[in-house]
Amino acid sequence: MTPTETSYILLGLGLTSTGVALSSTSYFILRSTPLTALGISTIILGMVSLALGRSQPKIPPEASTILLESGLENISAIIEELGLTSKAIYLPSSMTSGQPQALIPIHQNPYPPKPKTTLPKRLIVKYAPNPEDIGLLITTPGSTVTNILGSKPGPAMGDLEAALSSVLTGTIDLADAIKVTMGDGRIIVEVSNPRLEYRSMRVYECLGSPIASMVASIATEALDKAVVIDREEHKRGKLMIELKVLE
Repeated sequence: MTPTETSYILLGLGLTSTGVALSSTSYFILRSTPLTALGISTIILGMVSLALGRSQPKIPPEASTILLESGLENISAIIEELGLTSKAIYLPSSMTSGQPQALIPIHQNPYPPKPKTTLPKRLIVKYAPNPEDIGLLITTPGSTVTNILGSKPGPAMGDLEAALSSVLTGTIDLADAIKVTMGDGRIIVEVSNPRLEYRSMRVYECLGSPIASMVASIATEALDKAVVIDREEHKRGKLMIELKVLE
């Protein structure tokens, strides 16, 4: 049990016991309605504190940040050592082995490759018949986030916006609001007040920022089509993410 959980639980027990004693004494002995109401309110506050203590995350946010940054640092080191500059192609679980992943072609290609068959669960994969069609199949922050969704979202704009809002503004609380626009093979996602700092890293140039990666992973799973993060722009407290859908 973490110190935060212990604090909430001790506070809850103290408030609940105090409220029970106060309300019982006020109602049966003092016959005071205001004091009885105060005791009941104290019990309610104690129950809320107990609920907050039990709902604390098992992994503290600081530990989650450390794990995320260390993972990105390792991926960034691999990308820099190989000299990769291609943008990652986000693939749905139907094209990989169980979860959305990102394919980074080793050889530069002006036309993003579109794998025709399910890729094996390996780091280095061959995604097409030509000898140069080799790439890295990476598990991204978005790959894990899609597991939070209770069910696969639909391809409609409203379904995608609801899924992104559920995860980013609800479950993991990384933004205040999400707005989605779709058309002409493009998906534009506006993230209000993103709460992850953008860093200048090579891995961001290929995979996009962690929030963009999460958006792309959920989008590729919803549409069941490969997508590429075409543009990412930070301005005035908003993050604009433009995805290109590969038909």
